[in-house]
Formats: sequence, structure tokens, C-alpha cells
Amino acid sequence: MLSKKPAARMVSAFILTGSLLGAGASFSTEPVEAASTMDSASAIAKDHALTTLHEIYNKAFSGEMPYTAMGLKINENTQKEVYETFGSPPEPGNTDETFDYYHAEMGHPGFAFAYNADKTISQIRYFGTNVERDHNLGSITPKVLGNQLGSADEIRHISSTNEINYIYKTGNYELQFIVGENQTVDHVNLLEAK
Repeated sequence: MLSKKPAARMVSAFILTGSLLGAGASFSTEPVEAASTMDSASAIAKDHALTTLHEIYNKAFSGEMPYTAMGLKINENTQKEVYETFGSPPEPGNTDETFDYYHAEMGHPGFAFAYNADKTISQIRYFGTNVERDHNLGSITPKVLGNQLGSADEIRHISSTNEINYIYKTGNYELQFIVGENQTVDHVNLLEAK
């Protein structure tokens, strides 16, 4: 005849073992859920990057960039109008191949503007954002460019920086996607087509 104590111990052991196994089962799903959440976040970032890519490409046909720079057009708007939109640049340039730079801040993209002799905009550079860069230029690779925009009209190697320039003609303008050594777009240039 068994005493009540060993039976109680066996029931307690069974409950404890079942609880531990049950808890263990819930632990094993956490990495799967975390991976699923990470995949979901990665998909969202890539979707945002594709939206950015298409906005840049579509606006290029009118000689402008999206976001804060929208409405500022190549060969039409002036340095004064850039200053009215962005304020005085933190690092003012001059008119000889240098730019007025506006750095990315707090999730806002960075831009730079170069000017013709008559002070109209000759080139707009888009640097994207620094925060959550993968939602922006950081998820755009040469493969993404090819899949989304087709083959580049021209590809140039920039030996001084070891970057690759993927050039797309957009009517009277051209977009230059500058891809760095990490195989993502570092910045985008918009200028009059040559």
C-alpha cells in the first residue's frame, strides 16, 4: 500500500514537469515570433524604400525632387527660392561646382543644390535620411534599380570614390543613382540631360 506522500509527490512532479514543458513550448515560439516580426519590419522598410525610389523617379520627369525640395526645378528656380524653402545653408557653397548642403535631420532627408551662373538650380542631390536609412536609400541596390526601373541607360565607374553611377534618362533630365561599396544607393543626383 502506498502512502499518500509518494502519490502527492508524483502528482506534484507531473504538474511541475507539465508546467515546465508547457513553459518551454512557449519559449520555443519566441524566436520564431521575433524572426517573423523582423521579417515584417524588413518588408515594411523595403516597401518604404520602393515608394521613395518611385517618387524620386516620377518627379525627375518634371526636373524636381520629392519631399521638401518639391517645387524647386532644375534651370527654373533660383538660389534665393532654395533659401526661402530651406533657409540659409549650414555650409554655404559658391557657384563653381560646389553645393549648398542641407543635412538630414530627425528623419528628414538631406539635400544639396548647385547653381548655374544665373543662380538657377543646375543640380539637386538627394541624400535620404540618416535615421532608419533602410526605409530609404539604404534598401535600394542595383538589383532593385533593375527590377523597378529597368536597365540603366548608362553605367559609369567613379574611380576617385570607387562608386558606380547608374544613370536613367527622364525626359529632359537624368537621374544618377550613386551606389557605394556597400552596394546600396548613397545619394541621387538630378540634372539636365546631356
